[in-house]
Amino acid sequence: MTEKGKKRIIPSILRPKKERVKRTKLESIVIWSVFVLFVIYALTLLYPFLYIFLNSFRSNWEIISAGRMAFPKQFDWKFYNQVIKEYPFHEYFFNSITLALGQTLIGMLMTCMTSYTLAKYKFRGNEFIYTFVIVAGMIPTLGSLPATYKLMSDTKLIDTYVGMLLMTCGGFGGYFLYLHSFFKAIPWSYAESAMLDGASDFRIFAQIMLPMVKNGIVAFTIIQFLSNWNEFWTPYMFYESHPTIAVGLSILDKENVTAKKFAGIMIATLPVILAYAIFQRKIMENSIGGGLKG
Repeated sequence: MTEKGKKRIIPSILRPKKERVKRTKLESIVIWSVFVLFVIYALTLLYPFLYIFLNSFRSNWEIISAGRMAFPKQFDWKFYNQVIKEYPFHEYFFNSITLALGQTLIGMLMTCMTSYTLAKYKFRGNEFIYTFVIVAGMIPTLGSLPATYKLMSDTKLIDTYVGMLLMTCGGFGGYFLYLHSFFKAIPWSYAESAMLDGASDFRIFAQIMLPMVKNGIVAFTIIQFLSNWNEFWTPYMFYESHPTIAVGLSILDKENVTAKKFAGIMIATLPVILAYAIFQRKIMENSIGGGLKG
């Protein structure tokens, strides 16, 4: 046998065998029960998408005669073509992208600045502000809608892009508590070293602190963008003449042809599904694992 062959065989022989974990009968029952519950839960999440997808190819008569959950006789894309031709989905998508992108960028920037300031700078009222934010988060946001609407109306900001962006400039919303804990975990010695080199406070924040929590920021930015994309009430009330994809679906809901509604929902949902499919690993790793790595 050649020397090369020996090198291939010897490591496999010397490699220790993995010991099989021995579980009691009760532990096995519990594990399999949890597994079955998760499978059922996964099916409940998949069912609505399958239901909408199948019915987007079926006419009202077919749904009534064959039942709501059945495969269509043929996969005809005519309802998708009708929805795209009859409704300005390109306008809906443009309004959703521009609004969600602007709100996400400004909202995350303000949240990062606020959470960093409270986490790293000690001043009178610091703890009070942090506690107040936690308590205020328990109050339903619907209670502030009348005051918000009056403020927007008095300042002539209703139905304007600037007004929609200003509504997201509060630094205590979204993921303030998460980012606050991320910044809190960063040793202040990094900032002290930069100060000795003459770095300003803003430079320390932008070039040292933000890169250290960039993984968490990326994950929360993706989640926030998808949340803004799916938002209905705020664009419906304050951005009326610029319907987003969520508001556009409510317009489509008045359509008598059920398949058109389902086709419109599938068109609107597809970008969200693709975004989750592409970024799910980054979202899970960075939002659960934390913002700092080795």
